[in-house]
Amino acid sequence: MIRSNFLYWHYSLQHREPIIDRYYINDNPIITDKELLRRVEDLRELITTYCVLEDLGGNNKPVLDKIFCILTSYKNINYMEFVAFWKVADYSYSVFKKNPTKDVLRYLLKEYCNRRRKLYEKAGYTNVTVQALYDVGSSRKKGLSGIKKLSDILFSYDVNVVYIQDLQEFTKEPISYFLPDSGKKGKELFYRFLEEYSVRYDFGKEREKKLPDMVLRVFSDVFIIEAKHVKESGGAQDKQINELISFIGYKEEKATQAIHYVAFMDGTYFNKFIDIPNDKVKGKVYEQKKAIEGNLKRYPSNFFVNTAGIRLLFEDLLAKGELVNRRLY
Repeated sequence: MIRSNFLYWHYSLQHREPIIDRYYINDNPIITDKELLRRVEDLRELITTYCVLEDLGGNNKPVLDKIFCILTSYKNINYMEFVAFWKVADYSYSVFKKNPTKDVLRYLLKEYCNRRRKLYEKAGYTNVTVQALYDVGSSRKKGLSGIKKLSDILFSYDVNVVYIQDLQEFTKEPISYFLPDSGKKGKELFYRFLEEYSVRYDFGKEREKKLPDMVLRVFSDVFIIEAKHVKESGGAQDKQINELISFIGYKEEKATQAIHYVAFMDGTYFNKFIDIPNDKVKGKVYEQKKAIEGNLKRYPSNFFVNTAGIRLLFEDLLAKGELVNRRLY
């Protein structure tokens, strides 16, 4: 049985997010990849040769060709000091990969030779740099972690939850879900769902067809879920929070079944909502919390929850007559 959306919100506010969440630990040691390290060392030697030839006015085109070949051929080759320098020159490896050109590479090599090569050689190279640069970028590889967390919570109860492959299954199974943003099939399934259930999903229309993370059906109720992991303040993080606040600001008037929008936010930023006094300190966090509660009041079918809150919501949804054994942390 679903209870008041403010109950789940207040329950969330009573349970802090952990400083470290195992779902977002991304420990992948690439420093053990001997082939990668060999290519990195080859690249360092080639870049040194290129720079020396550049200083002497020699023909460095054959060396440029070899550098270009390595940079465009090997996975994780971007986790090295030369490519890290590209951001200093206002360029990125992702842009290079989309349209690799030797003219751009020649420019980047010239800047690197002038600004960093001798400095790095004096300090000494180490392959620890490769692992360190990969680790720094690990936060960008966590897009599916929140979905994995949601799925694990769903499957932690003693009920039959079905991951469906087509809309007929979704309608037939009492408790089922699918992942709209999991690829072409998920996207097609989501748009068929919108049509079949007469759901407008204006949130996506207003945001370049952004897809939600999960659609869950529990008997006659359907939950469209957007998940975000937010740890700290910042422009990108504020945008994510504002998206979640907007996400729960919709109501489906003509849908054939009860539609609920669920904003699931984990990460230590949620603890700011817990710590701020409602009546004393006003600022960004206060305004965000006020906006969340405003939308929850205007749209009582929608939810804004953290980890504890989504567990309680799922627990209530998946209960068989009475609440299943609680597994809340």
